Amino acid sequence: MESRIIPEDKLDRVNIENEILYKSKLFSSSNYYTGNDLGLIYTPEKSIFKLWAPTAKLVTLNLYSKSNIDSHVQKNSPDRKVRMFKQNCQNSGIIENDTSYDDSFNYCNEITKGLWAVEVQEDLDGWYYTYSVKLPKDVSAYKIFLKQTDLKDPLDGLNYIKESLDTFDLNNIEFIEYEAMDPYAKICSVNGHYAAICDITKADQQVPGWEEDILRKVCKEKNPLSSPTDAIVYECHVRDMTMHPCSGVSRKGQYLGLTELNTKSPDGYSTGMDHICDLGVTHVQLQPIYDYDDVDETKPFDSYNWGYNPLNYNIPEGSYATKPDEPLNRIIELKTLIKSFHDQGIRVIMDVVYNHTFHTKSAEFNKIVPGYYYRMDKFGQFSNGSGCGNEIASERLMVRKYILDSVAYWINEYHIDGFRFDLMGLIDIETMKLIREMIDAIDPSIITYGEGWTCGDTPLVESMRSTRSNATHEGLINIGMFNDEIRDSLIGSVYDKFGLGFATSSKNINKEIFKILISGSIGHPSCKTICPRVRTPSQIINYAACHDNLCLWDKICLSTGKLDISDEERIKMDHLAMAIVLFSQGIPFIHEGEEILRTKKMDENSYKSGDIINAIDWTKKTDNFSTFTYYKNLIKFRKEHPALRMNDRQEIWRNIFFMNIENINAIGVVIDNHSNHDPFKTLLIFFNAEREEIEINLPEQDWTIVFCDLNTEEDDVNIPITNEKSIIIPALSTVVLADNESVKAYKK
Repeated sequence: MESRIIPEDKLDRVNIENEILYKSKLFSSSNYYTGNDLGLIYTPEKSIFKLWAPTAKLVTLNLYSKSNIDSHVQKNSPDRKVRMFKQNCQNSGIIENDTSYDDSFNYCNEITKGLWAVEVQEDLDGWYYTYSVKLPKDVSAYKIFLKQTDLKDPLDGLNYIKESLDTFDLNNIEFIEYEAMDPYAKICSVNGHYAAICDITKADQQVPGWEEDILRKVCKEKNPLSSPTDAIVYECHVRDMTMHPCSGVSRKGQYLGLTELNTKSPDGYSTGMDHICDLGVTHVQLQPIYDYDDVDETKPFDSYNWGYNPLNYNIPEGSYATKPDEPLNRIIELKTLIKSFHDQGIRVIMDVVYNHTFHTKSAEFNKIVPGYYYRMDKFGQFSNGSGCGNEIASERLMVRKYILDSVAYWINEYHIDGFRFDLMGLIDIETMKLIREMIDAIDPSIITYGEGWTCGDTPLVESMRSTRSNATHEGLINIGMFNDEIRDSLIGSVYDKFGLGFATSSKNINKEIFKILISGSIGHPSCKTICPRVRTPSQIINYAACHDNLCLWDKICLSTGKLDISDEERIKMDHLAMAIVLFSQGIPFIHEGEEILRTKKMDENSYKSGDIINAIDWTKKTDNFSTFTYYKNLIKFRKEHPALRMNDRQEIWRNIFFMNIENINAIGVVIDNHSNHDPFKTLLIFFNAEREEIEINLPEQDWTIVFCDLNTEEDDVNIPITNEKSIIIPALSTVVLADNESVKAYKK
C-alpha cells in the first residue's frame, strides 16, 4: 500500500496524542465517574459544584452577580473566585478541600476519577457561575502521562511512534486557562453563557398540576397507547405554529403562544394548539427546545433558526420565553406548554441533537477536556460526520454518561414522552441501546427514534453506527428510524428535485419494494428477493416530508411542473401520499402544515430563512380546508382500525396479502382475520396512482366502501357496493373496503 505523508499544516499532534490516551481502557476505566450529581446541587444553606475534568491542572469556580454578566459573551471579571479540589471518590458524599493531588499529572487516577468539587456554605440564590479550567498549553495529556508514569507502552498495546521524552520537562509546562459554562447546568442567563444559581423547584409551583403530571395520568386517559405503532407524530416548530399575523395568537412565537386555546384565523378556522388537537395526532415532535445558539435572546424576533446548533443541552431555549433574562421564566413556560399538551391528551417528543455542538474548538466540552468529547480524523482535526464541523464521541464512557444523564433529566424534570435523535447514525449502537433500556425502566411508553444516517464520513466504525443498515441489530430493536425509502418512493428522491415517485405517477416503480414498505419494512413472504429493513414495525417512521428538504406540497409542485397537470391533480397526489403514510404499518409522521398544503416557496433548507418562509400561513387553511379534513379523516380511520397498527411481524406475515394488479401504478392490500383485534374481519385497501380511473376485480364477497376520497367532508362516508364483482378506483385516489358482515356488526 502506498504510504501517505500528512501535511504538517494539517496535523494536530496534541489531538492525535490525546486520542491515544482517551481511547485506552486504562483512561476510560480509571476516569469513569458514575455519580448522578455532576453540576450544581443548590440549597439555601449551601451550594455544591462538581465538574469532571481529568486533565485539568486546576479548576476555579467563578461567581458573578447579575449586574456583572454580559448577555453575549463571558468577558467580565468574576465578582468572586473559589478554588475547587480533586475529590476522593471513594468517600462518597463528602466534599474535601484536599490539596494532596495538586502536583499530580496522574490522568488515570482510580481515586479521583477526574472529579473536581467545592462546597460554598452560604445562600447563593441569584448568583451566576462559570468554571475556569487550567490546562497544559500545546502539549498533550498523553505525553505528560507517559513522562510521569515512565511506562513504555501503558495503553492497551495501541501502536504509536513515540517521540523521545528525554528532553521533556514536566516542570517547564506552560499553562492556559479557559472559562467554560457548566455542561450540566440546568438554568442559565440570557443567551446561555452563565449558569444560574437558584431553587429550580420554584418553577414547578408556578405550573398548576405539574407534580401530578409526572405520571401523565390525564394524557394517558385521553390518549391510551398500547404500542408505539399507535403513535401518530406531528412535527412542529414552536415559533412557526403561531408567528404568522393571521394566527390569532397573542404571544406569537413563544411557548405560551402555543398554549393558547380558541385561537382563530381571520376566517374563523382554528389555529395553533386547537388546530393540532382537531387534527387528531397523538404526539407532537417539537423541533429543538433546548438552549441553542444563533438567535439573540435579547432580540429574539430579529433572527430565526430551527435550533440544530446546541449550546446548553439541559436548558430550555430562551428565545421562546417571554422573559429570557429571568432564569426560571423559560422553565416555567416550557413546562406550561408541555402540561397544556398533556391536558389535551397529546404527548410531547423532544428533538435532540447529541451528535454535534454548534461551537467546536471553543465549545464548553472542549474547553474542559480538550478533544475528549469529539471524534478526530487521522490528521487530529475534528471529524465532520455531522456536516457542522464536529461530531460527538458517544462511544466514550463519560460522553455516553452525559447523553444518558441528559435524556433522563428531560424525562424526569420536563415529563418528555419521546425523543427524536438528529443524525442518530453518529451515535453508537451501545449508547442507543442503553438509552432505550434506561427509558424502559422509567416508562416504556416513551418512544425513541431518529435519523438512521450520517451527514458525512465518520471515524465511528460502520458496524457501531445506529444507521438504517444496522437496524436489525439486537441493540436497535426498540428504536425507530425515519423511512427515507418510503419518502423517496412516494414523491421522488430528495436529491432530485424533479424526480417523481409512486404518488406523483412515476412509471418507474418497483411494486415489490412498496409491498415491503406498506407491510412495515419487516419483509414479506410475497417478496422473498428483498431483505427486511427492520425487525418490528415500531422501528419504522413513515413520512413523505419533514423540516429538511422541500416540504411535501413544494416537492409535488416542482417535480410535476413540466407535466400537463392541474393543481387539483396535485392535491390528489398529496392526499394519496399521506394515505399511504397513514395506512402503512409502522409509525406515521406528519410535518407541520402538510395538512393545509404548506409552501415554503421552494426553499429546501429554511433553517434560518425567517418567518416569511417558515411561519405557518393560516389563510391556507381557508383555501385548503378539504385537505385538512382529509388528513383528519385519515388519522381518525387509522385510530379506529388496529389492523393498520400491528406491531408483531408474525401477525403481519399471517394477515397481510397483496392482490395481483397488473397496473404498475396501483396496489391492492388485503388485511385479514380481524388483525390486531380489528372490528373488521377483512380490509381491502387500494392505492391508485394512475391519472385515470382503473377497474379492479374483487374477491367473491359483499363489500362496503369505508373510506375513499369523498372523505374530504366532515361526515363519514359509507357506500355499499353489495354483490359487485369489480370496483372502479378513481384516478389518484385511495379506496378502502370492508366485508359487509363486519360493517353491519360494527354499526350495532
